[in-house]
Amino acid sequence: MKEESQTSSAVPKRILVVDDNADIRNLISLILTTESYEVMVVDSGSALLEEIGNFNPDLLLLDIMMPRMSGFEVLKIVRSLPDAHLSSIPIVMITAKSMDADVEQALALGATSYIVKPFRAEALKHKVNAQLSQGAVGR
Repeated sequence: MKEESQTSSAVPKRILVVDDNADIRNLISLILTTESYEVMVVDSGSALLEEIGNFNPDLLLLDIMMPRMSGFEVLKIVRSLPDAHLSSIPIVMITAKSMDADVEQALALGATSYIVKPFRAEALKHKVNAQLSQGAVGR
């Protein structure tokens, strides 16, 4: 009986990482899996849109500068999804774009937070933990 309650309360939060740079994807995945998160990485906005419903993430980490579909475009699409759970997932933009206008645009489109590359592992963990504790997004 005790094991069942530990199992049900110990469901890891799921994080979907979208970045076209394999090194960044691998680094983020390594940092977050050591924190006991379940992490899926994809290399494009279209891959995110294919996987989001199946993976059912609690948080998205989204790059802005990607070929074919920018993070801003992906953000708009996610925020307009008909599924209320998916459209309200906390989204942290993680990008080299550090101008105030970029941050403002991301937040105006529905991003919940913003991290500038290069980032420190501790800063990423802190931001992710804060978003997941605030967002109370549950499966």
